[in-house]
Amino acid sequence: MGPRRLRNLLSDRTPIGAVEWVGAGGLPDGVPAPLGAAWRARLHCFDPDAARTQLRESGTKVTWSALPTHPTFLTDDVVPAPVLFRRGRPIDEAAPAVAIVGTRRPSGTGREIARELGLGLAEAGVTVVSGLALGIDGAAHEGALLADAAPPVAFVGGGTDVVYPKRHLGLWDRMVDAGTVAGEAPPAAPPAPWRFPARNRLIAAAADIVVVVESRAAGGSLLTVDEAIRRDRQVMAVPGSLRNPAAAGTNSLLADGCAPVLAVDDVLTALGLSQVERETRRDRVEVPPAPSAAAARVLSACDDGPASIDRLSARSGLAVGEVLAAVSELLVAGAVVDDGARVRRA
Repeated sequence: MGPRRLRNLLSDRTPIGAVEWVGAGGLPDGVPAPLGAAWRARLHCFDPDAARTQLRESGTKVTWSALPTHPTFLTDDVVPAPVLFRRGRPIDEAAPAVAIVGTRRPSGTGREIARELGLGLAEAGVTVVSGLALGIDGAAHEGALLADAAPPVAFVGGGTDVVYPKRHLGLWDRMVDAGTVAGEAPPAAPPAPWRFPARNRLIAAAADIVVVVESRAAGGSLLTVDEAIRRDRQVMAVPGSLRNPAAAGTNSLLADGCAPVLAVDDVLTALGLSQVERETRRDRVEVPPAPSAAAARVLSACDDGPASIDRLSARSGLAVGEVLAAVSELLVAGAVVDDGARVRRA
């Protein structure tokens, strides 16, 4: 049952009343009889006690459109979500929200930018919204969690207790602990291809601004852009190299007139929060200790762009072991980033 039919079914009935009505043969207008028969067959196999146990054991909360705890941005949406399953914290609708989306196969730079945007926005009190997918989504959530500030929100394409992709198990658990994992599918529902375009509208509805970090020319994140435009949400994009196919979609968005994102402050300015949040972040910043002499030499060797450990050793004149120790020091200080093969200034 899609969201429109479910909304119509619940418009003048409680959930229990809707179940009883359909189970007794009731059929909403426009629903073909075979589909109604399929609904009734499913209901006759449904065990409410087992479902209740499943919700409790998975820590899943359920809200529906008539409850005051149901998010208003879903109730009032052009395609409302009448039921929401949620693990973790309630969504803070009073906080500004920014969706960060992009390709599942980003460049190393794109991944770093998504993480930095997630971190900076969360530090500024902005809810970071995404889809917990591989690539840009996951990097944005990781950054938001590092901030240990505004709780991030993820909308997923299956049950909130069905981790997808599997490699995001740790990230998924951290999101449940510190933020929110939500969706329209009940517990144990497997991810299905049709659910992901549907969840994109939830991401767009929850956000004040949608930021695309990297997207291919026909990337799935552009579906979220379409949903954002449909809801009159501002869309911003991170510029990318003309030689990077992962940036073809974002560069097209910029050519079409979307505002560019060159730093976190660009997004904060679009939200109207820039001045206040700059001051807030400045008050929280601690002065880092001065780097060691070896770390300073390695940092200076990063001035020519990303470099391998061997290249940094040659540039700095330090032994490989000394370079590795210096890089570890600089990573802790946040002065450099490491994509697994090369190191560059943060």
